[in-house]
Amino acid sequence: MTKTLLDIISKELKIFYFKSFRRRSKSLETLDLIKECYIDQINLFNDYIDDLLISYKKNKSKSLVMESLKKIKNLEGCNKKIMKFLIAELKKVDNSTDFEPEEIQFLFEFED
Repeated sequence: MTKTLLDIISKELKIFYFKSFRRRSKSLETLDLIKECYIDQINLFNDYIDDLLISYKKNKSKSLVMESLKKIKNLEGCNKKIMKFLIAELKKVDNSTDFEPEEIQFLFEFED
């Protein structure tokens, strides 16, 4: 996984959790809770994405990739920006892979 993707995931999840906890008091306890949440979620994303990239390099199965992308999309904190960079990362792994816009459109549909 590239440093850019790691940075995007980290930044987006931090923003997500700070927004999620914005109504709570900004005590040290709350900040520690936010940090614990986003660190756990960053690790979860990294594990899922590493597994996805490794299995894709081995199998080159587009259907397995689509299933994995659906799972990642449903993880708390996932958003359009993370999905965009993840799909770009998959294309770097194998330049011959091309995702049709209709095929991946649902991956970019998130509730606000």
